[in-house]
Amino acid sequence: MYDERVIEKIRGIWKTFDLSLGIPEIDKQHLWLIGILADLEDKLESGTRSELETTFTNALSKTLDYATEHFALEEKLLESIGYTKLGQHRLQHMRFITALRNRVRKSFEGDFENAVLDLLKNLKKWLFRHILSEDRQYVDAAMVHVDDKLTDWMQRHLNASIYADEIEKLYQLVLFSGKQEVSVEFKKLGEENLKLISDLWYRYKLKTGIAIVDIQHLWLLQLLVKTDKLYKQRLKQEIDSESLSAQLKEAIYETIEYIREHFNTEEAIMHNFHYIGEKNHQKQHERFNILINDMIERSEKEELESLAILIQDLKDWLVSHIAIEDKKLFYFFRSRLSEVNEYVRNLNKEGRIHIWKDAVAIYKLLVDYEDITEDKKPKSLRRN
Repeated sequence: MYDERVIEKIRGIWKTFDLSLGIPEIDKQHLWLIGILADLEDKLESGTRSELETTFTNALSKTLDYATEHFALEEKLLESIGYTKLGQHRLQHMRFITALRNRVRKSFEGDFENAVLDLLKNLKKWLFRHILSEDRQYVDAAMVHVDDKLTDWMQRHLNASIYADEIEKLYQLVLFSGKQEVSVEFKKLGEENLKLISDLWYRYKLKTGIAIVDIQHLWLLQLLVKTDKLYKQRLKQEIDSESLSAQLKEAIYETIEYIREHFNTEEAIMHNFHYIGEKNHQKQHERFNILINDMIERSEKEELESLAILIQDLKDWLVSHIAIEDKKLFYFFRSRLSEVNEYVRNLNKEGRIHIWKDAVAIYKLLVDYEDITEDKKPKSLRRN
């Protein structure tokens, strides 16, 4: 079983992203997958290479078992309740297994480093896309149609697993143990904020595939969530009006300054690598700056109703811009991502851009393990 540090991380993911579907047999298996992911990530961050190799081998084996056992249980459940999207759901399961087998093959071919990072990346994607989105769609139907007979079958299926005791123990530790602490990263970033950020990120499929752009986009979403929350508190006058107004203005200015820094980063990359759509992209940034100036003016005048519209406009513009225009950057840069990352590291070292640690933490949690702020690999991936 995992040590307490890993348990806290599992608990943090489970609570922060509200992953319970209310079907214990399904929830237990989902927790099992989160445990595999959290343990592998822990060994990547702080273990030795030998520990990571052992954990990775176990993770591959367990993930294959998870896929076999969980998908069989879930598909039986969906078939029993007459779920209309069973075919689509089954197809996603098949794709996951195919991708997983490819990772097994890659690991045997000796590409250990990429195999580890690839597995982590795809487990995160599965967790935040499939479980948070696709699985939630069948919950209402399941709650209506699941009877004692089906529940008994699911429990027997779960008990037949060679990991049955481990799965049950993890479930009890995470949900019912007296100690309900979550890891520091979740406390620091704010559980509620992370949930809102992940909802926006995955609902609108905002990943571009360019690490620095994704890191900055996630941080912008965090700033927008923070600003929106302060605005709503100001509207309800939950805190002293004068103090809250000052906090709201500070949050608005922080958001605006970061947007400008983000634009500068994108434009520096586009210019350095001769992006063919550079001028058009810059024009869109310029148009957005008009919206920013309006936001500053209205925050100074404390026009709350107008400010609400502007905050929503800001969010809408960013989401649409990221989802359409910024994704074009990936298709242009995809064969040169390592060069882009190296260029970004140099910008960071020169102080021309700033990459906040908390922004990287959100990126690692939700998207990928890659840390573009460092040249060196995690200790566990270095060869002695």
